[in-house]
Amino acid sequence: MAVVYKRLLADRPFVAGIGSVALSAIALGMIPLSLILSSGTSLVGGAFAAGAFGLANAVGVPVQGALMARVSARWVVGISACVSCGLMLAVSVAPVSAALAVLLAGAGVSFPALAAALRASIPRSFSEPGERAGAYALLSVAFQAGLAVGPVVASLVATSACRRLSFVIVAAVIVSAGLLLAFSTGESAPARCSGPPLGMAGVATFGRVLAIGGLVSMATGSLTVIVPAVAQAVGSRGLAGPVLAALALGEAVGALLVGARPLPGSRRSHLVAALALTASGYAALALVADQLVLVAALVFIAGALSSPVAILLSASLDDVVQPGMLASAYGLVVVAAVGGAALGTSVAGLIVVGSSGIAGAAAMSATTIAVAAALAIPRIKRPPMSH
Repeated sequence: MAVVYKRLLADRPFVAGIGSVALSAIALGMIPLSLILSSGTSLVGGAFAAGAFGLANAVGVPVQGALMARVSARWVVGISACVSCGLMLAVSVAPVSAALAVLLAGAGVSFPALAAALRASIPRSFSEPGERAGAYALLSVAFQAGLAVGPVVASLVATSACRRLSFVIVAAVIVSAGLLLAFSTGESAPARCSGPPLGMAGVATFGRVLAIGGLVSMATGSLTVIVPAVAQAVGSRGLAGPVLAALALGEAVGALLVGARPLPGSRRSHLVAALALTASGYAALALVADQLVLVAALVFIAGALSSPVAILLSASLDDVVQPGMLASAYGLVVVAAVGGAALGTSVAGLIVVGSSGIAGAAAMSATTIAVAAALAIPRIKRPPMSH
């Protein structure tokens, strides 16, 4: 394990990319909880604001991924980071109105697609399968570590006297992350497609990858509402951030373990097992909704069990799409994840304030992951290329 990670961390551009992804994830982790906590007593208003940003980001990521197939990634992420930073600064001073929704949508569309840029560069930088698996794991760890820090920072700032300071911090983090990757990435030519496009079998396989990722993220997004609702119910609203951070910490721990060495068995069996166990964890949330400590433990366990899913789905892209399409394809995977999380946040917000309450939102999350497990049962492998 140490040898693989040591080789990866000796690559300075990759390390800079990992750092930029972590910073961008801090911003992504801050935004939903900042919006929810700054919405007063209305969870629904904050949940829909967070959903609006997430859905807009889901539109922007594949657009940036497509641009990276034609323009150097350093220019795409550098310019988008500056635009998103400016719009987020406007959010920090804008009153709650339709204009705020427009600003959030603009900041989401222009949010730099740093993870997609780094993911597309990994096959070009590392040729050995073991190194690639470790790189995918470190990418996941960087993202989850940032998500772990984000809610904690948002919770501390949004509950203070200067709650709008959260959005100023988000703006600074966004531009720092984008410029870090932009200045550390060489002016290399974008990867080009070298073969024919995917046939119907390839489209179906890739669509299944997107569906699984989106369903899992929908369950994850519901926690953005479930955890604050539990914390508020037990009179410890300020602990919502640290409990949400347990999810990202669990995912980071699981990713490091998965990337350390190859696991016995097939990719399909790993995927199905991880999804089945994760569904069980979400179902258990409905039984302990009045005990914040147990909720935190289950959130951590769910994160550790679900982290192999993201790595397995990411690794499958090398078998499904061509190198020149990786940025766009991974961008669509991010779309599914961000869009699923945004949808999960919005739906959970409606369920929590309804008659089903927290238990209903947890049951919804468990059901979505169970559906993802059913989709994972057919083998995910390289589809035949059309001629």
